[in-house]
Amino acid sequence: MIVEDRYFISDLKEKRKLISLAPSSKFILYLLKQRGPLNRNEILSKTLLPKRTVAYALKGLQEQNFIKKYKDKKDKRISIFESNV
Repeated sequence: MIVEDRYFISDLKEKRKLISLAPSSKFILYLLKQRGPLNRNEILSKTLLPKRTVAYALKGLQEQNFIKKYKDKKDKRISIFESNV
């Protein structure tokens, strides 16, 4: 499997924020970067992380503006997460 280097952050402050993330948060951010927008259940099935860990990671990534959250167009109950980086 070839992994593309899609992380290019020129701002030192942003790099520090990225480095300070928990490993689970970095893993989810990497997954969103590689696979594109995913909902919470897709993230859970692909990472095999506990629900609470995923919820905490997604909340932290949102607060630091690494990801954005929006509603699914077909089903408004489902939230979709997408990388901003």
